[in-house]
Amino acid sequence: MIERYRDLIIIYEKDMAYVISCDSLGAIGNKKNDVLKTDEDTVGKATIKVALSEALCVGANPIVICDTLAVEMNPTGNRILKSIKKELKENGLDDIVLTGSTEENFPTSMTGIGITIISRAKISDLKIKKVEKGMHISLLGYPLVGEEVLKNPKDVLQLKDYVEISNSKEIIEAIPVGSKGIGYELRVLEEVSGLKVEDKIPPHVDIMKSGGPSTCCIIVHKEKKPSIMNTINKPLTHMGRLV
Repeated sequence: MIERYRDLIIIYEKDMAYVISCDSLGAIGNKKNDVLKTDEDTVGKATIKVALSEALCVGANPIVICDTLAVEMNPTGNRILKSIKKELKENGLDDIVLTGSTEENFPTSMTGIGITIISRAKISDLKIKKVEKGMHISLLGYPLVGEEVLKNPKDVLQLKDYVEISNSKEIIEAIPVGSKGIGYELRVLEEVSGLKVEDKIPPHVDIMKSGGPSTCCIIVHKEKKPSIMNTINKPLTHMGRLV
């Protein structure tokens, strides 16, 4: 059976599930026509984090990464791949198989990347469809985009944080926030769970704002103050309960 769950495709086979996640990046980098100027190290880390966070948040283990780089291999592609490999190694994910391609036929003046990740987990271990009435909803990090991501690193979730979220037994469900914003993800949570969000969102949290490259994450947990706030050094904001 194949199921679309939020931004993921999940393929069920016997007692195993294969999770497919993806992300893209464009006009961010060091090339002439890039809109947001930054180095290839930042580009590689940001792009790989988004697709990995989606898989990690549902409790799946990444096994294959396909990187489709719309840039030349030398020097831009090599620098991005070096960043990706370094990020994987630093987070204990260096056993993932990498494959991909680059653009060698035409010169490029703008950075473009596509990332597709295949992950797997036992169906019983998936962190999906397990939320219950009375559980609490919190936000880790803040929604940031563009220059804000570069200027406020202390408020941005990193890949190591998503690894912690994936390994946490107290987090029942976790939802990385992307370009559609917190409000959209809460509505999807209501739709999937069949419950309502009794929100108490403080005014400083903009639920309509883009979360950029998964800078923040919605978590569902039983206790009002989850212990993960002691292991992830990022802002935690309680946003309500499921009723």
